[in-house]
Amino acid sequence: MGHAYAYRCDHCGFSETFNQGHGFMVHSQLLRDYVKQPKQIFHYKTREVLLKLAAQDEDLFLKAGFQIYKCPHCKTLHDKTEVTVFDGERVVHKSEFRCPECRSRLKLTNIHRLKKAICPKCHRRTFHRAYSMPQLWD
Repeated sequence: MGHAYAYRCDHCGFSETFNQGHGFMVHSQLLRDYVKQPKQIFHYKTREVLLKLAAQDEDLFLKAGFQIYKCPHCKTLHDKTEVTVFDGERVVHKSEFRCPECRSRLKLTNIHRLKKAICPKCHRRTFHRAYSMPQLWD
């Protein structure tokens, strides 16, 4: 189950929805079960890492979900599919993301507290959460 957060720019009218949580095909499971699936749901580079890890140890656990990140430099929002692989309680792989504009490492953001961000289209600080459009999904 997850949440979708709608944001809209007061200046240019651009709108975008950001997903956070689990659902659809993205969910936690044993890594060996993910590798057996015919459909690739993660970035091809992430899938390559997962295949190598699965070949080394078949008892690894994959935790995956949608998360919302913010660029510390550009202040723009990005939703990404975060993938973490565990060996027991030890993390053996965790997704890291970079801003497509400035290449800064994206930081996980607390979307519940974030009121405004920079609009990805007009680059003004007028991109805010549109509370009139709440969405839930499974």
